[in-house]
Amino acid sequence: MMEVVNLESLEIILIDFNKNNLDQFIKNDLNIQVNRIKSSHFYDNRSENDIEFQQIESLEEILSPKGTGNILLSQLNLGHTYNDVMIVFSFDEESGDIVMNFPEEELFSGENSETTLKAQKLIEYILDIKNKYAIEKVRIGYEPAMDDDTCLVEIDKETTNMDAIVAKLLV
Repeated sequence: MMEVVNLESLEIILIDFNKNNLDQFIKNDLNIQVNRIKSSHFYDNRSENDIEFQQIESLEEILSPKGTGNILLSQLNLGHTYNDVMIVFSFDEESGDIVMNFPEEELFSGENSETTLKAQKLIEYILDIKNKYAIEKVRIGYEPAMDDDTCLVEIDKETTNMDAIVAKLLV
């Protein structure tokens, strides 16, 4: 008999990300490698066509005046390399949310010390981009992390203690 495995996804939500910083964030911080894209889907409001990430010169322009899109990556480095990462962009005129989603075992696998190190590197990465792009709030939890009962940790202006954040994430 086959064992049924219930895999949950972890979600990182960058809330109210300023659209003016989007292209810089994609290029410099996410550093998306084209050969790691499994699939992508965006809607170009100007041409009224569906397009893929590889066709986009400026994500900021594609998501204007507002728009959504997604990219599924085989791998993405968020302080540690995670497999099967889905990124969903949802923007209005000025800002929006960036949701990064990956299987929970990408973080919660291996020895406790390894999991703690991966969590520390992830939180370090998140705190870095939060400060760099003046992101008001970041939520991390099980999908959907926007719900209070599935959110493990919320990082806002007052949240700066990395060890406390990591501890909440690993509970």
